[in-house]
Parts: sequence; structure tokens; C-alpha cells
Amino acid sequence: MDASVSARASRSSRRALALALTLSACDEDDPAPSAPAPAAFADPFDATAFRKGNLHTHTRLSDGDASPEDTIAWYRAHGYDFLAITDHNRRSEPADYASLQDERFVLIAGEEITMTGAGRQVHVNGLCTSHRIGGGSFDSQAHALEWAVSSVREQGGVAVVNHPNFDRALVLDDVLRAREAPLLEIASEHPYVFSNGLADRPSHEALWDETLVAGARFTGVAVDDMHHLAIDADPPAFPGKAWVEVFSAANDRSAICGALAEGRLYASTGPALDRICVTRDTYEVRVHDEATVIFVGDGRELARSTVHAGHAASYRLHDEHYVRARVEEGQRGIAWTPPAFRELTR
Repeated sequence: MDASVSARASRSSRRALALALTLSACDEDDPAPSAPAPAAFADPFDATAFRKGNLHTHTRLSDGDASPEDTIAWYRAHGYDFLAITDHNRRSEPADYASLQDERFVLIAGEEITMTGAGRQVHVNGLCTSHRIGGGSFDSQAHALEWAVSSVREQGGVAVVNHPNFDRALVLDDVLRAREAPLLEIASEHPYVFSNGLADRPSHEALWDETLVAGARFTGVAVDDMHHLAIDADPPAFPGKAWVEVFSAANDRSAICGALAEGRLYASTGPALDRICVTRDTYEVRVHDEATVIFVGDGRELARSTVHAGHAASYRLHDEHYVRARVEEGQRGIAWTPPAFRELTR
């Protein structure tokens, strides 16, 4: 058994132990609240099986420094379950790399649709598509986004709105025009896209909350935006720093693309989660290692608590439009769970 498989098996066994040790409302068939809940979540779910992948990856076929084969080999060797190669205006075809895939590692189709809108760089990743889309020039950033997202959806693919702060291109109104895309980059490890914000621009995470408050339903993703395997590269956009974990027991292309399309994933720059469970009125997150869990809703912090490995933090819905969690492990990084939305009618 190689190191990555062994690590994954160890992680799975630790998750199983954690689930056995700690019971909660999520373990009950039909949990009954102690008092009538003022609101309920629209779409309860219980995620305990995850598949790790990177959704934004470049090779020397565009502006990366490594071959597709070497790039694929790196992610496979480091315990990833899936990868999308997203070279600029060039769709990657998984079948071209069939010998590098098996039941534990698969590729999904990808392309970074690279456009300009009113002279600014506007990029959208098209995932799980059937053919190349390519870029173009548009009279506004919003029109570029609308065209790209529509083009991806016409193929039954999954659109990701990439790095809004890159080239100071996108503001809230622009991103809201792309609300048909299920995914929004909130954490990119490329140093030139300013995920943490600028003096005159919010962080990508803060912008995400602004879109949710405005009624959009994006799920946030974390990505490498990998360009380099060389240690002396500039910019230092290396692999292995940010990823997503889709909710899926199966490791096949259809299951992964389906989870991405529905936003069934969490994003991370370090923390691993054992379980994310949303019941009728409770949002619960079980951590793999000790962490601080911060529940966020309607653009503000709702509650926070520090929990030990294998234990859970939970938040009971009140009148918030949505609830999500931010999981912090100090210097080890942050994880972001998907928003759960309140029922509009009772």
C-alpha cells in the first residue's frame, strides 16, 4: 500500500471512530427540537464521504511550467481523488490521459474561459463540459460572465466564477449577473489574485457573503490556480495548497460532476472535516482535528466554539436566510462549508 492510500485509509478509520464516539441530533432518524423552531432549512443533508480535488490547474499547454502528465502525476501521488486541468481557452480531455487514471484517481474536463470585459480580465472555469468554449472581448465584465456561464450551462457543464479581485475586475453587481454558476472562488493560492482583499476591495469570502445576502446561492471553492512545479517559480503558484472535498462515496466522473453542479462540497486550505450535517433546524460540523468553528449567516458571525478532534459544533437556525461554517485551525488553514438556506414558506 503506497503512502497516499495508507494515509487515506487512516483518515477514514479515524472518521469512523469519531462518528462512533459522539452522538448528536444528526444521528437521530427524526430529531425533535426542544421547542418549536422559528424556521427550517430547505434541503437537509448529511455528508460523511468526501473526495478531494483541485479545480484550477495550468500546464505548459498555456502558462504553466510542467507537462500535463507531470502535473497529473503530482496530484495523484499526493492523495487527490480527482483533478481538472484548466488551461486558458483550451479544454482538457480526460480520455487523453487514460493511462494515468484508475478507480482511485480520475480527471474531469476543464477549461479556463479567458475573456476581457471593458478591458479587465474576466475568467470562468468550465468543468465537465463536452467541447472547447474559448474566450472573447466584451463591453462589460457582467456581459463576459453571463456569456461564459451560459456557454458552460448549454453543455451541461459546471461553471466557476474565478478570482473576482484579479485585475480588480469584478464587483458585487457583476458577480450577481453570474448567479447561474453554482461555484465561486473564495480562496485562491495564486498570489496575484488578492483573495484576502485590497484596501478598496473586500476579500473573496466577504464578497461571497454579499452575494448570498443578495439572494445568490453560490458555494465557495478553494483552488491552487496551480502554474508551477519548480521551486524557483515566479509567481509562486504551487500545487497542494487549496482544494475542495466533494460529497461522494463514489470516485467516478459522473458522481464528481454531479456533486460540483449541486454545490455539494466544502473548501479547504488545511482542515479536514469528518461530517457536515444539516437537519430540519440545525447545522452541525464535526472536525477531524481540534479547531474553532464559526457559524456565519446573513453576512455576520452567529456563533463560535472551539471543539476537540472528533467532536462537533452546531448552530440552531433562527431567522437567518442562510447559515454556513468557517473552520479555523490556526496556522494550518481554514475550511468553508456550503451555505444551507432557510425555507421560504412554512
